[in-house]
Amino acid sequence: MTLSILSLKRVGRLACLLSTIFFFCTPLIAKSEYESIKNTIISYNKTLIEAAKNPHFLKNFEDEHKLEKFAEKKVAQKLYIWIKSWHENNLYMNAKLQKIVFKKIEQKDDRAKVITDEKWEYTYLRHIDVNKTLQAWPSEKIDYSVRYELINKNGTWKIEKIGILSEKVLKKSQQVGSATLK
Repeated sequence: MTLSILSLKRVGRLACLLSTIFFFCTPLIAKSEYESIKNTIISYNKTLIEAAKNPHFLKNFEDEHKLEKFAEKKVAQKLYIWIKSWHENNLYMNAKLQKIVFKKIEQKDDRAKVITDEKWEYTYLRHIDVNKTLQAWPSEKIDYSVRYELINKNGTWKIEKIGILSEKVLKKSQQVGSATLK
């Protein structure tokens, strides 16, 4: 009888240990997914900023899949067309994502929906020559509320859909003149 009581105590301790491990490890997995989702959106926006101001973007085939690391092909292709149409008219967006706040992240299985508040500053430039650009339009500061829908494929989160929920122009500069890309 004493043997069975010891066995029950061991089983009880083992069950307690396993439930503690499960309890503490589950949020870590969720936090990891949460961070991965956030990093996908941040990386997408950084890549967009770099692509939109680079006059050589899409002039070689290496650039063709840069955004597809973070977005589904359909989303990336729309962006490539948008960037290319500006570049073909000698316009380049020098943007800064000043702030991004993740208001809501809902993740279930291989899908996620994210709502962000974003503060952007835009300046559109024309290249005069290799070392000189000219500001084409006044700078703008705009606040957005954005909805991102993501899908996880083979352990990688990708943006499947983007929607602007609201847009508010905060400041439009009246100054137009020379500028340099940073």
